[in-house]
Amino acid sequence: MPRRIEHSEEAISGAEESQRYGESHGKHARLQYRALLREITALNREGRYLEVGAGPGILATMVAEHNPAITITALDLSADMVALAKSHALEKNLQERITCAIGDAGDAASIDQLGKFDVVYSAFSLHHWKEPEKAIANLWNVLSADGILFIYDLKRVWWLYCLTANGGFIESIRASYTPKEIHGFFQKLDIKKYKIITPFPFFMQLLTAWKAGNP
Repeated sequence: MPRRIEHSEEAISGAEESQRYGESHGKHARLQYRALLREITALNREGRYLEVGAGPGILATMVAEHNPAITITALDLSADMVALAKSHALEKNLQERITCAIGDAGDAASIDQLGKFDVVYSAFSLHHWKEPEKAIANLWNVLSADGILFIYDLKRVWWLYCLTANGGFIESIRASYTPKEIHGFFQKLDIKKYKIITPFPFFMQLLTAWKAGNP
């Protein structure tokens, strides 16, 4: 497998750029999030949810619409994205159930202060995290005693990695992790109850980890 190349794409900033991203992202959201949304919805789990790397808040509203018995704290590094997510929640009349705030998976203090959550999930953020083990540990620590963690991201596959084309998607593929590398993270963190599946179209992967019993 080709070596991982750290993502060099600059973070989205500015209200206009964030708005353009949100509009573009929304067109393909149901297809992009399909596997993760299906797994979260199948839980039919009430309680507090935490989304890390929520961006414009599209996934948060989709999750909330599928389960009226939950509240979601949606975090993102960008203040402009947080503002966009708040606006999106308001448009969907979900502002009472979705709280949007600035937050960093790598900052244990900011994550810990949020309290405990029944479900923690993150989509397309793993390959951006500078210290993935640390970020995963922080998310694991805020799970309730029977909480469940979902991490959904791209997978580094040779047949996309080797394309000569450049751009955000190919850079993300090259910065992504293999299942073997993710297994390594979890072994070092002594997290034993987890599974990794590779849904269609096979360059994405969904990791599910649980603290007690089975999901």
